[in-house]
Amino acid sequence: MAKDKKNINISEEKKKNKKRSSKVLETPEDCLWSMKQGNLTATHWFQMIPAIFFTSVVILIVRMHEYKRNMSQFFWSAGDSSLTDFFSYYKMIAILGCAIFVLLILLYKIITQSMTIKRCFAYIPIAAYSFFVFSSYLGSEYKEFSLLGWNARFEGTLPLLCYMLLLFYIINAINSEKAVKWMIYSLAVSSTLLSLVGLSQAWGHDFFQTNIGKMLITPSRSWDSVDSLIFNFKAKEIYQTLYNINYVSFYLTLLIPLFGMLFLYSMNMNNEEKNYKKIIWAALFALLIFNIIGSASSGGLLGLATIGIMGLIVLNKKILRWKKPIAILFIISLLIIGTTYQRWIPELTSTVKGITHTESRESAANISQDNNVDLDNTDVIPGSEKAKIDYIQTQKHDIIFSINGNLMKIHVIMAGADIDSLELLDKDGKKIALIPNGKNFAIDDPRFYDFATITPTLTNGNYYVIVNTQEMQWPFAIMEDQVYYQNAKGNLVNLDKVPSIGFENNLLFGNGRGYIWSKTIPMMKDTLLLGRGADTYCIYYPHYDYTNKYNIGWNVNLVVDKPHNMYMGIIIGTGALSLIALLSLFGIYLLQSFKLYFRSKFETDFLTYVGAGIFFGICGFLTSALVNDSSVSVMPMFYGLLGTGISVNLMLQKKAKNE
Repeated sequence: MAKDKKNINISEEKKKNKKRSSKVLETPEDCLWSMKQGNLTATHWFQMIPAIFFTSVVILIVRMHEYKRNMSQFFWSAGDSSLTDFFSYYKMIAILGCAIFVLLILLYKIITQSMTIKRCFAYIPIAAYSFFVFSSYLGSEYKEFSLLGWNARFEGTLPLLCYMLLLFYIINAINSEKAVKWMIYSLAVSSTLLSLVGLSQAWGHDFFQTNIGKMLITPSRSWDSVDSLIFNFKAKEIYQTLYNINYVSFYLTLLIPLFGMLFLYSMNMNNEEKNYKKIIWAALFALLIFNIIGSASSGGLLGLATIGIMGLIVLNKKILRWKKPIAILFIISLLIIGTTYQRWIPELTSTVKGITHTESRESAANISQDNNVDLDNTDVIPGSEKAKIDYIQTQKHDIIFSINGNLMKIHVIMAGADIDSLELLDKDGKKIALIPNGKNFAIDDPRFYDFATITPTLTNGNYYVIVNTQEMQWPFAIMEDQVYYQNAKGNLVNLDKVPSIGFENNLLFGNGRGYIWSKTIPMMKDTLLLGRGADTYCIYYPHYDYTNKYNIGWNVNLVVDKPHNMYMGIIIGTGALSLIALLSLFGIYLLQSFKLYFRSKFETDFLTYVGAGIFFGICGFLTSALVNDSSVSVMPMFYGLLGTGISVNLMLQKKAKNE
């Protein structure tokens, strides 16, 4: 009897909540600006299409695109070449399409005098960020890349401005519980499809490697050659529809708490919620947990840890009331963690080693030396210990090596256009003898003897001095004006010391993020006001830093195209002021949400559970952003949910005032 009475009370409360939520935002004081016929609750389903597509569908897009770009201007590139993209270009096009759709809807609403704009804190940060994005584009030296974005990324000025337009639109389009459900349920369908694709990849039956999958993502003109289409992912690696496995765990930090909270809502509704819904939310939660663990990315685990801590703080004693549903989620998680230990233990071990300075360097076989110089008569040094090359400089006719803290200068004495002789000096200007050994010269100095030899050579009519070290040869072209390092692309490069800040003793922190960040931090001093242009990070990164890549065992010709830190990427691309604008947007939302859900009783209100789930997801995502990059694959979902979360908060605040 008591149970029946409780169910009746829940039913009555649910009906009251539905009635309130349908009229939550409709008074004039809720509007910042409203036309004569404006009504905040009158959002037609058609107007939700761009919001749903932006948030839930863009991430699903995979399609082949071939393009060309002027890459010959960069010394680290082989020159102009045909490029192919599957995972980013058409996502970018879809984002632009959503923005155009939104502009047409807004134009229609203005013409029909049905335009309304809510009162919301978000507009000033959105406008400020958009201003700095556009201003950075105007000042960019590489507008071709800054407009649409870098190769295989395509997150340039236009996509960033589209993010802000869609965020503004979603905040104003979602005015009722019904609109929120449209967003969340479409996201559930999208998440299920993505998780099933991830499941197929984890089991070694990648959907995109089947004939049907290949034909879906390639134009008909390429169907005759689809058998040769192979993605460069490891066996059983989960990448879903994203080109980087890190992005899988990145966006999943948004969804796991959201659908976890929906499961709690369903369970707390008792018989008022159909059992099939409880099963759906539990199954989706399990799929998401499997995919985030299967992606083997520590960034996602960092986000989950933040979500867990924030959940404990905000929900506190309420967790005790939800012992049964939380126990179910906990058991699901433990079962998946236990059955997938072979995937996450290596990643966790590697992360711990990176933090504790015990990460080992890659094998010598991974160091590339594809230089266009005849190295047949040169030898690497077979010593048991690899020397640390602090830096290399090329100055006029001097090649300066700092090896294990000891400076060695190779002075080339020219006779016209020919080499007359070589002279080896230490940091005090004292000569060091060279000992002939076939075509090579050993260095008669214990500071260098075991670590390097020198080989002068003539190749294709050009003189070179090759410095041989363990695992690699360093060819220097002797020109009349100066000595240059010749890289693997055959381009001549003037080498100098590379600015570096931090991580001196742990460049391999975070699987090499320590090295990348140490070079990125000095770049920020030039972008405190405006950035270099959206998505131009790769252009300005010091790719001539061959020595440190050699020291940590990386391919010395590796091109670093992103900072692996969303906030650093924003500073370089659109300036530190643009980051401040975004952080103010995020910070106000997080503070507002924390206060709202910390005080909430979490009874039978659907919006409260959804809002809290989005809040936890945003917390996890912004934490994971410390080790992940912004991309057209994940940011539409982030901004879609952020806009939904802001709208839900406005509705709940209005509802609280009316009670």
